[in-house]
Amino acid sequence: MKPNNSLAFFEHLKAETEATWAKVAPDDPFASAAPGSKWLPGLSEEELQAFEKEMGFSFPEPLRNFYRTMNGLDRPYINTDEDGNTWESYRIYSYPRDIDRIHSKIEWIYDSCRITPAIAKARGISRIFPVWSHRFMMIDEPGHPMLSMHGNDIVLYAFTLAEICKIDLGSTHGLRRHGEPNVRFWYPGWRKNPKMPKRRRRIGVMTKWLRVMKKKVLLQHRAMG
Repeated sequence: MKPNNSLAFFEHLKAETEATWAKVAPDDPFASAAPGSKWLPGLSEEELQAFEKEMGFSFPEPLRNFYRTMNGLDRPYINTDEDGNTWESYRIYSYPRDIDRIHSKIEWIYDSCRITPAIAKARGISRIFPVWSHRFMMIDEPGHPMLSMHGNDIVLYAFTLAEICKIDLGSTHGLRRHGEPNVRFWYPGWRKNPKMPKRRRRIGVMTKWLRVMKKKVLLQHRAMG
C-alpha cells in the first residue's frame, strides 16, 4: 500500500509489521522490533486530548491517525553492543508510559542546538515531537516532514510520517529525493548543511577530448560557410 497518512494506511502498516515481527529471528540485527512484538491498542479521542494537553499543543492529523491506530509496542527491543552486553529499550514511544522520555528527548535537542522553546516560538521555529527513537516530526511545518535528530546532528529523513513508517518499520529504504523541504532553523537544506556531502557534477574521462573535437567541428563548419 502506498504510504499516506490515512487511518487505512496505518491499519495496513500495523497488520504488515506484526506479521513480519512474528517471523523475525531472535538474532536478526536489522529487525525493527523484538520477535513477536505487537502494537498496543490505539488511543481514544479522550486519551489523545490528554496527550496533547500534556505536550502543550494540538497534534497534526497524521500524528493523530498514527496514535488512533497504535500506541507503541508491547515489549522492549533487546540491544546488543560489541562486547555482547544487552539492554532493553522501547524505541517507539507510548502514552502515557514514555511521556517522561518524550519530554527528555525534546529538551536534549533544544539544549544541543542552544535554543529554548520560548526563543523558538518568538522566531517562528517549528515545535518538534519524537515519534520513536530520534525520528522527530515538525509540528508546525507544512506537510510535517520528519527529521532524524541526534543532538545537533540533524538530517531530513522522510517527507511524511507515513513515509518514515515504511522506511523504518517496513521494507523500503530512504533515498534522497528532489524538492526536499527546508525547515527553519532545524534543517536549512542539505546543500547548506556542512555535514551533508555536496553533489558533484560528474565529469567523464572523455569530456575534455569531446570538447576539443566539438570546437574543431564548429571551426570546420564555419570555414565551409
